[in-house]
Amino acid sequence: MSRSGQHAAAGRGGAAIHDLGYKRYLGTRRPQSTRWRVLVKNAVSTSWRGWWRMKLWVIGSAITTVGIGVPMYVSREKFIEEVLRRVGTGVRWADALLPFSFQFFAALAFILAATAVSGAVARDLRAGAFEFYFSRPVRPLDYMLGKVVGSALVVATALLAGPLLLSLYRIGLSRDLDEVLPALALVPRMALVGAAGTVAFAVVALAFSSLSSRPRLTTSLWVAFYLLFGGTARLLSEVLGSDDLSALSLPRAVEGLAYGVFQIHLAALPGFDREPGLAASYASLLLYTAAGLIVLHVQVRRAERAGLGGG
Repeated sequence: MSRSGQHAAAGRGGAAIHDLGYKRYLGTRRPQSTRWRVLVKNAVSTSWRGWWRMKLWVIGSAITTVGIGVPMYVSREKFIEEVLRRVGTGVRWADALLPFSFQFFAALAFILAATAVSGAVARDLRAGAFEFYFSRPVRPLDYMLGKVVGSALVVATALLAGPLLLSLYRIGLSRDLDEVLPALALVPRMALVGAAGTVAFAVVALAFSSLSSRPRLTTSLWVAFYLLFGGTARLLSEVLGSDDLSALSLPRAVEGLAYGVFQIHLAALPGFDREPGLAASYASLLLYTAAGLIVLHVQVRRAERAGLGGG
C-alpha cells in the first residue's frame, strides 16, 4: 500500500499512523567525550544495589572512622602523651594513628573490590553487554575509563573517604593555631596515599575481572592474589630479612607509602612490624596500576575483536 493509502486507511479507521522510519534522529546527542560518564554512573549504581555489595562495607568504613577517631581524641590526654614520650617516639599518637588507620581501610577496600569490582567486566562478558556497548558509538577507551573511574569511586568510599575524614578531624583536635598549621599539612598526605591505594585496588581488581566471563572465578582470582600472594610476599620478606619485599602485597604497599609520607615508623614500638620503604611502596603501587591497565586494555580489545561488539 502506498503512503497516501496508509494515511487514508488510518483516517477511515479513526487512528493515526506516524511513519518516522525515514526521519533522521533530531534529539539530544551526548558528546563522545562524555559517554564514559554513563558507565561510571552505572558502575556506582549497580554496586549500591543490595546490602552485601557496597552498602554494608560503606557503613563499616564509617564505623572504622569513628573507632579510630576515639583513640585520637583520648590520646590528647596529658598522661598518654607522657607515656609516649617515655617510650621514645617523637610524634603525637593522634598523628601516628593516621597512617596506622590504612591497614583497616585497606581491608575494607579489599572486600569492596571483591564484592563490587572483581566481577564487573566478567558480568558484562557473560551478559553480552559488549555487543551493546561497541555497536553504539562507545569506544573501548570510553569503556575502560568508565569502569576504572566507577570502580575507583566505589573503593574510595573506604580507602579515601575515611582517611580524609580522619585528617580533617585531626585538625579539629588542635589546641592552638601553632598546632593547626602542621595538622593542615596532614590532609594532602592522607589524600595522596588514599588516592594511590584506591586506584591500585580498583585497577588490579578490574584486571582480574576481565580474565573470564565467570564472575565467581574472577573474584576467586582476586581473593587468591590478595591473600595468598600477598601473604607469601610478607612471609618471604620476614624470612629473607628484606622489608621492601613485602611491598609486593597491596595492603603493605599502601601502609608503607603512608608511613613513608608521614615519616612515622612504628616498628620501634613493641608489637609493630617493620613496613616497606617509601620508594618500594610507591613503585609497587605504580607497577600494579600500570600492569592492571595493560591487562584490562588487552582483554577489552580482545573482546571487541572477537565479535562481542560491533566494532
